Amino acid sequence: MKGKTVFICRECGHGSVRWLGRCPSCGAWNSFDEEVPGHPKGRLTRHGTGAQELADIEPDAEKARIPTGIAEFDRVSGGGIVKGSVTLIAGEPGVGKSTLILSAGAKIASGGKKVLYVCAEESLPQVRLRADRLGVSNVRNFFFLSESEVSAIRVSLDSVRPDFVIVDSIQLIYNAELDYPCGSLFQVRENAYFFIEYAKRNNVGIFLIGHVTKEGNIAGPKLLEHLVDTVFSFEGESLSNLRILRAVKNRFGSTEEIGVFRMEETGLSEVPEASRLFLSRKQSNLPGSVIFPSQEGRRTILVEIQSLVSPSYLGVPRRTFTGLDYHRVNLILAVLEKKMNLNLGTHDVYFNVTGGLRIAEPAADLAIAVATLSSFREKPPLNGTVFIGEVALTGEIRQVQHLVPRLKESARLGFQRAFVPRLPEDFRFHDMELVELGWLQEVSSRVLQGS
Repeated sequence: MKGKTVFICRECGHGSVRWLGRCPSCGAWNSFDEEVPGHPKGRLTRHGTGAQELADIEPDAEKARIPTGIAEFDRVSGGGIVKGSVTLIAGEPGVGKSTLILSAGAKIASGGKKVLYVCAEESLPQVRLRADRLGVSNVRNFFFLSESEVSAIRVSLDSVRPDFVIVDSIQLIYNAELDYPCGSLFQVRENAYFFIEYAKRNNVGIFLIGHVTKEGNIAGPKLLEHLVDTVFSFEGESLSNLRILRAVKNRFGSTEEIGVFRMEETGLSEVPEASRLFLSRKQSNLPGSVIFPSQEGRRTILVEIQSLVSPSYLGVPRRTFTGLDYHRVNLILAVLEKKMNLNLGTHDVYFNVTGGLRIAEPAADLAIAVATLSSFREKPPLNGTVFIGEVALTGEIRQVQHLVPRLKESARLGFQRAFVPRLPEDFRFHDMELVELGWLQEVSSRVLQGS
């Protein structure tokens, strides 16, 4: 078989002796690329110490993580970067990936660690311009290398011996020993292997910056996401200066945390008080607008859920939901039609979560139901009120997780009332008024103004 051409699916790794239009394993179209088995890989060999019992492995808890100095970044990563780990950061062009990682690298270097920044996309003067704008030009222990060939990068790694390595970007790194163009499936995969093996063998943290496709997926083989330890997604709207860092995969922490940043002229600034950013400054509620305390990991963020229900003149009414799960919202609409006799089949229904956040937790069910009813009847919900609760198919309002943190954050931001599910008799919370709801039918008479 050595030297014989085979074809590998870039999505799932399925192999075939001939090219196929559609992968029989994952169903992807036009995903097969040519590969020659036995081709030199150029990977490093990891030297282990033999098998050990779990109880005999010495933990490295004190030095396992090194904080980056950016609180929002450390929140998402789980407290800092784990030594020997590989982190992939992906996002749309121009969203601020290089700005974020340059700031993180400068913070790490200023803490006494050696950082090597591999600039495969920009020249050193161009990087210096960004560093001047961010105010990190005078940081020591911060080394830059304008190179994209693996053998030259290996020489610099052996010379500098950094504690952290930044690669911007992995799609532009190439190995001259591989007979494939730069950015191809096999170049990206094999070069990722090189950095992963280097990280594990030398106990060095590595950041890989990755591009995304026009569909919004991380470019390159899907295998790349499985190989790295952590995958971060850096997101932002083109017309907004708000940026959100999410953990898509994290072997060393939670994937439920988010970091919030604001893009400014001098770089990215952290937004620790995210709830104030996502809430409107208006004093009174409007029909279809409700406040929901969303739980993102250990952080509670109050967001505004907006609904617009209007008569439809189409054969099939529109259903457009931004920031909410499509199937979950349709389920809530079905319960409203059944249990509260709302004729939504002749109305267009639109939903939006302000600030570009995505909410998928069932605790938002009550807020979605109230927003729909409020817009349908053109009656605003009560002022200074938040809504928390899961709606069952029977119309029952059920308990949710993290109720106390949601209530504490709501009270801290000045809300006086919360509509919640039935509470245990021993439950106590005196910072705001709690109105208990058992069934969805109670919403109409107790929640809307003028009811």
